[in-house]
Amino acid sequence: MVNYFLSPAFRYQPDPWKGSTAKGTGITRKKTFKEVANAVKISASLMGTVMAKRVKATILYGSETGRAQGYAQQLGRLFRKAFDPRVLCMDEYDVVSLEHETLVLVVTSTFGNGDPPENGESFAAALMEMSGPYNSSPRPEQHKSYKIRFNSISCSDPLVSSWRRKRKESSNTDSAGALGTLRFCVFGLGSRAYPHFCAFARAVDTRLEELGGERLLPLGQGDELCGQEEAFRGWAKAAFQASCETFCVGEDAKAATRDIFSPKRSWKRQRYRLSTQAEGLQLLPGLMHVHRRKMFQATVLSVENLQSSKSTRATILVRLDTAGQEGLQYQPGDHIGVCPPNRPGLVEALLSRVEDPPPPGEPVAVEQLEKGSPGGPPPGWVRDPRLPPCTLRQALTFFLDITSPPSPQLLRLLSTLAEEPGEQQELETLSQDPRRYEEWKWFRCPTLLEVLEQFPSVALPAPLLLTQLPLLQPRYYSVSSAPSAHPGEIHLTVAVLAYRTQDGLGPLHYGVCSTWLSQLKAGDPVPCFIRGAPSFRLPPDPSLPCILVGPGTGIAPFRGFWQERLHDIESKGLQPAPMTLVFGCRCSQLDHLYRDEVQDARQRGVFGCVLTAFSREPDSPKTYVQDILRTELAAEVHRVLCLERGHMFVCGDVTMATSVLQTVQRILATEGDMELEEAGDVIGVLRDQQRYHEDIFGLTLRTQEVTSRIRTQSFSLQERHLRGAVPWAFDPPGADTPAP
Repeated sequence: MVNYFLSPAFRYQPDPWKGSTAKGTGITRKKTFKEVANAVKISASLMGTVMAKRVKATILYGSETGRAQGYAQQLGRLFRKAFDPRVLCMDEYDVVSLEHETLVLVVTSTFGNGDPPENGESFAAALMEMSGPYNSSPRPEQHKSYKIRFNSISCSDPLVSSWRRKRKESSNTDSAGALGTLRFCVFGLGSRAYPHFCAFARAVDTRLEELGGERLLPLGQGDELCGQEEAFRGWAKAAFQASCETFCVGEDAKAATRDIFSPKRSWKRQRYRLSTQAEGLQLLPGLMHVHRRKMFQATVLSVENLQSSKSTRATILVRLDTAGQEGLQYQPGDHIGVCPPNRPGLVEALLSRVEDPPPPGEPVAVEQLEKGSPGGPPPGWVRDPRLPPCTLRQALTFFLDITSPPSPQLLRLLSTLAEEPGEQQELETLSQDPRRYEEWKWFRCPTLLEVLEQFPSVALPAPLLLTQLPLLQPRYYSVSSAPSAHPGEIHLTVAVLAYRTQDGLGPLHYGVCSTWLSQLKAGDPVPCFIRGAPSFRLPPDPSLPCILVGPGTGIAPFRGFWQERLHDIESKGLQPAPMTLVFGCRCSQLDHLYRDEVQDARQRGVFGCVLTAFSREPDSPKTYVQDILRTELAAEVHRVLCLERGHMFVCGDVTMATSVLQTVQRILATEGDMELEEAGDVIGVLRDQQRYHEDIFGLTLRTQEVTSRIRTQSFSLQERHLRGAVPWAFDPPGADTPAP
């Protein structure tokens, strides 16, 4: 009888102003601070509970230019839809923690001759040192240095095949190795122009399996010559879907990737603003902030053109004064990284297109509006740490890449800012059609300014430039001197680059760093740093014979070698084995670099043999360095490498290096009476013993035909991917080496 109601009766109506709202008005009752705080506390608790139940994912990146880092951050945003991810650089990660991980995703580039990027070297070394399953009696393959094995490892490795078989036979997780509970995926960035395409990513992928991890997805590979961004997106979507299925996470992979990779999702005008800063830019600290490494300032002593005045090209010798700075000490064979500025005319023209530039000379910083998260920091404006405080002109001059063709992602952003519908549609098409984008990029090779001239209705906000343009990367050059011969100095041998796009009918483009260096005067500062190359140095035993092969500016490190040998002979009283130099140039009267120096070194006992290949000598057939090796030095190559435990050094562009490698392989097969495959194994042993050395740089204008062929192959592979005809690991072992 407690719950009863008497009728008829009078009832009191609640105060309407406390809980009711007049129909059609937006007036609501204000919440008290205590009510809001309780709501936030409850939602934070609920979100914390949800996140605690999510599977943790670790995303590791190794990056030389910042592109792999950007992809890793995109991957982190995607996996945040269903997992609890963290994004770390490889040099910030303790490899021992892999034993406690559940899901690891790796995005990494490959640097130079199949090496890890600099911030991935410690990770690579530690990963190779980890003990794998079933290795109580390690095979010789396991004792190879990690860089050498990273160049040669493949999915067909018999060691890995054996472990796969044993793992299938075993049901005990512990016997699967230290990483028996790990699931992983790897994506590699590289260029098919190089013989060791994505070598470091291949090695990490294989090594994680060797240690007992389970691969969720075949190795993904992105080729910078064709469709790298599209390849990453496809791989990221597949990796997210595979991870969701493996860990029983019900998330729509298609919707998640569409949301993450949408241009509207990646950049919104209202989420960025510029704030005035009191402190101006100091260049060296600013460069250290951007590139995360110690920088030094050298001073120009002289700049000299090494080619004849009759030549239409230029190759310069740049002499720098290091002022005895300890951080600029080096050994012959090392590299120097130079941080050049963009051309002032290009910067000024781009500034004129910015719709809302800050006042000239006013240091600014970018601030981003963070939404905040339950249990985390509240919503508010947070400074973007990517760039130091500087003026917009300084950012475009010293820190941002304004000469490389814009990526498809940047074109998508520009399409949202185009006011003319036709231009907007064209930009969207370029950003979404991989083949059309690649043809447009390789034919025009447009700078950002040229894109804006092609699409003049695009409005260009300053925050977009400061947040979306890639960073201006250092340029690396082989040091072209020996400290024993030129104490306190660093010499560079630099080819000055200038070319026209659009089959020679387009605008004139200049090499950013080479053009800047060619215009410097004595006393001008040069921001720089030394990057060691321990795998490209003269042998400690000077009695071992050496063959040096370097056409064009590939002779640069060898100038340091012969200066070092002269010092050994004349200052130390040593009698080193005479070296053999094979040089290549176009014409003896135009670009025969260091001819007098080489002849002087030969007369003083450094060289026993000097041969030169001329590719455009009048009234003579075209001859290249590999032709010299085949026709005049075949017996010596075999004797030095196979009988006398000597060394061979090759420096130059990737096409030449590949041709030389194939020539040496044929020479060893012929002179050593062995099969071609066996000769290839011998070269692998030479590399492992650090007796076949390569210092390879990228494609040049002379390799356009090779570039076109490689891009055509990449197009074909990419289209097969999109049709699902081949998995993401689309290269059979050994297929990454360009054909002769």
